[in-house]
Amino acid sequence: MRYLLPVCVLNRVLVIEDEEDIRDLVGVILTGNGYEVFKASSGEEGLVSAVSHAPDLILLDMVMPGPSGLEMCRLLKNKKSTRDIPIIILTVLSREVDRGYAFEAGADGFLSKPFSIEALLCEVDKVLSASDQMVTLS
Repeated sequence: MRYLLPVCVLNRVLVIEDEEDIRDLVGVILTGNGYEVFKASSGEEGLVSAVSHAPDLILLDMVMPGPSGLEMCRLLKNKKSTRDIPIIILTVLSREVDRGYAFEAGADGFLSKPFSIEALLCEVDKVLSASDQMVTLS
């Protein structure tokens, strides 16, 4: 079932997630809905991929070994080549304080695990639409 389709442009999404099953699931959902997907299993790998692939959006796990998702979010938002890429934090942490930490780190969206296909696609569409509006206003 198709919920949302990126308009005219094939949006490029980088999924940075240490859990292979979740990384693959998100990839299948997004690919099946018209997105080009790149995957990374660690923050370090994700940083290299963000610079080399210049995605339109990054889905970033908050809890990872090595640099946490919050640290990666701050790093990506402070790096000139990646600062304008919107980031959605994916996490099993669903408290309001965790949401606050994500947005303080620079995240543009937040999605708690487990999530539905519809919730994932709606959050991706919302963040990409907001990003497109910011580009249009500039």
